[in-house]
Amino acid sequence: MKKPIVCQIKKKKYYLYKITWIDITGEEDHANPDQFEAMNYSTLITYGFVFSKNRKELKTFSTYDVDDEVFSGRNVFPIGCIKKMEKVLVG
Repeated sequence: MKKPIVCQIKKKKYYLYKITWIDITGEEDHANPDQFEAMNYSTLITYGFVFSKNRKELKTFSTYDVDDEVFSGRNVFPIGCIKKMEKVLVG
């Protein structure tokens, strides 16, 4: 049976997710209409422990202190940019 990857800090559990999200693509060079039409946004993958999620935003972290509530590698995603979230399972 597969189990989620989880870290526990103090009494709170945080689960690892694979997050698929979209981001803008920008360029500063000159482009003709065909080149401009060929531009597209980027689809990205981030792995992170979910700190919190609500209707507006998703907050994640990738590094934490085992002895204290200290987080690093932090991200805040607008919820509208999230395409998919998958809990990471092992086993």
